[in-house]
Amino acid sequence: MKIRVTAENYRQEILEADIPVLVEFFADWCPKCAMMEDVVERVTVQSAGVMKVCQIEIEQSADLAEQFQVEIVPTFVIFRKGEPVSAASGVVNQEVLLDMIYEETGLEILS
Repeated sequence: MKIRVTAENYRQEILEADIPVLVEFFADWCPKCAMMEDVVERVTVQSAGVMKVCQIEIEQSADLAEQFQVEIVPTFVIFRKGEPVSAASGVVNQEVLLDMIYEETGLEILS
């Protein structure tokens, strides 16, 4: 299950998470974000229990988007122990996202 993150639950869901977290910064109006929805959903299902998947809507949480200097949506950031360790922006295919997850967390999520 993807978790919608705002400033109110950011600390609990991302910074204090005891497993790696994939965060998607997106915008409701963004067609490229909509294109990524199926990929993000598959990664969410395949990584259940070993990685958390969160989404941050950049207009509802502009402070978080600014903190991470998100200028392109979608932007994906992997957090490990509360620290951002990797990022990618734009439309990426599932393999690129899975490779990024593996390189930064050691988690091998089957496609």
